[in-house]
Amino acid sequence: RLISLIGIGLFALVGAVVAYWIAKQSLRPVRHLSHLAQKIQVQTLDQRLPAEGPPDEVKELADAFNEMLTRLERAFEQQNRFVADAAHELRTPLATLRTNLEVIQRDPDATLSDYKEVSGVLERALTRLEKLVEGLLLLAKGGREIQTEPVEMEVLLSEIVQEAKILARAYQVEISLDISESVTVLADTPLLGRAVSNLLENGIRYNRPGGFVNVTAQRTLNGVEIRVQDTGVGIPLDAQPHIFERFYRVDRSRTREQGGYGLGLSIAAHIVHLHGGHIQLKSTPGVGSIFTIWLPTTGSQASEEPQT
Repeated sequence: RLISLIGIGLFALVGAVVAYWIAKQSLRPVRHLSHLAQKIQVQTLDQRLPAEGPPDEVKELADAFNEMLTRLERAFEQQNRFVADAAHELRTPLATLRTNLEVIQRDPDATLSDYKEVSGVLERALTRLEKLVEGLLLLAKGGREIQTEPVEMEVLLSEIVQEAKILARAYQVEISLDISESVTVLADTPLLGRAVSNLLENGIRYNRPGGFVNVTAQRTLNGVEIRVQDTGVGIPLDAQPHIFERFYRVDRSRTREQGGYGLGLSIAAHIVHLHGGHIQLKSTPGVGSIFTIWLPTTGSQASEEPQT
């Protein structure tokens, strides 16, 4: 009996040692991956973990971690580009303010008329800054800040079209509104109005004299579809995948002359995303563009950026 007990004890001890050694050897690739992952910093997000070997759990872990690194790298690149573009856009009106102030201050013979002229320039620069900052704050707005209510699309779109007629007359563009049935959606009225207004303004500014912009709204199977169609210059195929990116401009010089900031379409897409919907573009250069907004009838909010 004593010998049996000793044998069982020795067998259990040997088994525990062997099991520990096997587990240690099995976890060696995981420890290696962990050691490599700890070395990856913000500046080295382009590094990837080695994913060679048999298709086992360790390889799946390495592949999943590499995919996460790819998403992080893309997110940091977008953030850095956004900060750089925002700084560039803010620098232009600030430089205008400083230059005009320095000129008027250094002129001992400046008259009241000169001060009034500089005042007009400063007011336009401040307006540009206000709109830019407002757009940046809106892009940083969280989904939980949305206050939804039943919105009658015919009333909302009629007000937006009416407000846009002054700009349309300046560009010699006709606007039409077509709603065949009563459509109601749960939404934040000011935000949704801003999104549609941005699309409508885009269709007016980049249209041709005598062209038109048509706004329609109709009920779909699980939501509401708002469409803004124009007969403008259209968007090149290579630019269409980037058209909703922040500060992206198809023609930077032309957009700046017309007072754009490269935020209008990105703000529209962001607002639609906050409402749990998505926005799509169909455009033919020289023919026109069609922006389509789809919103769910439940008014639920999305958790990820929409595919546009």
